[in-house]
Amino acid sequence: MVSALMRRPVGFWRFIVALTLICGAPAALRAQGVGAPAGSMGSFQSMPSMGAPMMGGTSFNKQPDVDPALSVTGTYVSFIDSAVPRNLVGMRFEALYRNQQPMKSEYFHPKGGLPGSTGFPFVETRIDFQELTSYAEYSWTPWFSVFVEAPYRWLNPEINANRSGGGDMRYGLKLCTWSDEDIIATILLRLYQPSARSEALGTSHWSVEPGILAAYRVTDQIHLEGEFRWWIPLNGSDFAGDLLRYGLGVSYGQKHSGVWYAPVVECVGWSVMSGKTMIASSPTDFIVQDAHGQTIVNGYLGVRWGYGQHLDFYAGYGRSFTGDFWQRETYRFEVRFCY
Repeated sequence: MVSALMRRPVGFWRFIVALTLICGAPAALRAQGVGAPAGSMGSFQSMPSMGAPMMGGTSFNKQPDVDPALSVTGTYVSFIDSAVPRNLVGMRFEALYRNQQPMKSEYFHPKGGLPGSTGFPFVETRIDFQELTSYAEYSWTPWFSVFVEAPYRWLNPEINANRSGGGDMRYGLKLCTWSDEDIIATILLRLYQPSARSEALGTSHWSVEPGILAAYRVTDQIHLEGEFRWWIPLNGSDFAGDLLRYGLGVSYGQKHSGVWYAPVVECVGWSVMSGKTMIASSPTDFIVQDAHGQTIVNGYLGVRWGYGQHLDFYAGYGRSFTGDFWQRETYRFEVRFCY
């Protein structure tokens, strides 16, 4: 039994550690941030009331356990995950250009062009691709929601043949564990399923991504939203590796009954913790090197606008600021309906 456990992939043990942190954090954080709503009388009242059972001259009226509303419910970012559990359906289209190391840590594409690999048949020098993602989120309570994301990809490689089809499905949950005055903090857990139509359209391995999300209402018009996520491949080839992702976004605007708009600025960074990458100038001229230590920083500028509280849109542009990058340029358009 011991030898069998020792043979499990390293990703399995990283997943166990992440899951332990995810399961343990809510209890500690919720104990600090969630309590009875302000002004509540607690679970028992000492004053008698009509029709209430009496015991020793005192009535015991138990109040129903109801989760209080979150202190922050507005969210305007697009590239950063929102900390607000909510009910919504939406579609997101994005075009990404000039990925010159598509197999880096198997974050976007699996190892390919090498003996025994599952990705592209030939070594790839550059990939442009477009992705249309349908997504839905359902909030069981104001504090907890589950979500699903279904992407469809169109790949335009420089060496290999174009291809298109469904990408890897993604499932997850959000649990808000802190709501105090003008700030909330939320636990995120996302699971990536290797369900793509072909290996090159996904990553060809399972992955898990725990994270912490936060939103801060500076004023009624200014919102700060942030994230810290840990992407962990559970299997995969020797190219697969861990990534830390972190980001901060600021928006100016507020939803109201008429037409509204909110400019949004976001900055997202990735730190590559492990894995390999391939740098190729042609299918026969390439090198494989360790990706550990690479840092990628992207900036995004966009605007979210809508009508009323339920329907809104987003359009934005992003560009990498660092020598290492995933895609040099990103264009995104999004529509969502909240209910």
